[in-house]
Amino acid sequence: MFDLTAVNNPIVVVVAFILVLIPAVIIHELGHFIAAKLAGITILEFGVGMPPRALRLGRWRGTDITLNWLPLGGFVRPLGEDVVRQMGEESTQTDREEAMSRGIVNPISVNEARPISRILFMAGGAIANFIMAFVIFAIIGLSGLPQVVGARTLIVSLQPDSALAAAGLQAGDVIDAVNGQPFQTTAVLLESLSGDAPVELGVLRTGEPQSLTIAVEGLPAATAQEHPLVRAVAEGSPAAQAGILPDDIVVSIDGQPIGQYEELQAYTREHLGEEVTLRVWRAGETLDLVLTPRANPPAGQGAMGIEITSGSIASELGAALAEGVRQELVPQSFGTALNYSVERITGVLSQLAQLPGQIVAALSGSGEASENLRITSPLGISQVGGVLLQESIEQRQPSIILEYIGLISLALGLTNLLPIPALDGGRIVFVVIEKLRGRPISPEREGMVHLIGLALLLSLMVVVIINDIANPLTDILVPR
Repeated sequence: MFDLTAVNNPIVVVVAFILVLIPAVIIHELGHFIAAKLAGITILEFGVGMPPRALRLGRWRGTDITLNWLPLGGFVRPLGEDVVRQMGEESTQTDREEAMSRGIVNPISVNEARPISRILFMAGGAIANFIMAFVIFAIIGLSGLPQVVGARTLIVSLQPDSALAAAGLQAGDVIDAVNGQPFQTTAVLLESLSGDAPVELGVLRTGEPQSLTIAVEGLPAATAQEHPLVRAVAEGSPAAQAGILPDDIVVSIDGQPIGQYEELQAYTREHLGEEVTLRVWRAGETLDLVLTPRANPPAGQGAMGIEITSGSIASELGAALAEGVRQELVPQSFGTALNYSVERITGVLSQLAQLPGQIVAALSGSGEASENLRITSPLGISQVGGVLLQESIEQRQPSIILEYIGLISLALGLTNLLPIPALDGGRIVFVVIEKLRGRPISPEREGMVHLIGLALLLSLMVVVIINDIANPLTDILVPR
């Protein structure tokens, strides 16, 4: 049996492929089809899936609509063309006669159309992908965008004999509601626990919502004192050797009280190579631990070897706490949703426009590129889609996978507009060259260029697929 929660589960990856890539490819080809009709170019077949043909679904204005056996998107077959180039005169004439037999009075091939009509046809797929992304992002906006509606308080650690532990709370619980309502800060939460009437707390325990009723009568009034919280400790670091553990709260250093974590960072920088004493709070116990911050720590580690964030101690309740935010999906108006869609698309385009410069800068040594940046294949896209699909289901938020589908549709459209032979952008380049020089490049030469480009793209795809199998992209997104 398959574990449907496992990363790169084959079933989930296949489902993600069907949900993410196939609709984007079909919409892309539908864009070519509609653009061809507008431009007067004859399309003999619009296929869902790739050949061999399973059956003909029907015929619309001379175009056969077919269903094919390989579920890999779809295709359009213009008059007189195969996958990458114009066919010979004999084959084109055969296509022309077939078109006329279907009632098309004046069948026109791609190369017979005006340059502007050809550009419209070739760009039609990308335009359809952009429209698809726009619609998806607008739907996300209408269904709800995340907005902060209050705070969430994580119980980092809890003194075993504390009143909160006796009331049923555990370390790791996340409190996100008081008497069914959001609260704005941890201080407000603690204040609600100082009354006389029982309090109902909304709690997330291992991701599952629960409700706990706390009899607060007799609970001491508590305040949260801010201190740095240790989130992680690097193996072999000075902090690890000193015995510091994740979820420890740093109360002071060398007897100097520490409130915000920036204070700990500043003190550490001033005492590199010197022995310091950290006082930490651990589930109600106070410990003094001695270590020496390193002047030259390994890459990715700090002087002490700890990762810190903001935390607090409610000593009266025997609890270490960390505050986060509570978000809810708030449906937007139609106008706001459209504006969100435009901003989302322009934001992605802006990031992609900066990418070539970042790559060049990284290669020249004058900049840095993300170590996670790499070319991926449909397999890699489906692997990531599988993770996001599971997350979407677990959190009951369709917007998570919809967002990804929109991004992939946008990326598919942009990729096909790149001036690379065999892609739509490469074919548009030849039309522009024809317009500039006043006469077309011979179909044989153009076809050869596209054929070579297709061979190179397929070779690259094989290499990328092998890399996605050996080094799944999800290992970066979901470390094991």
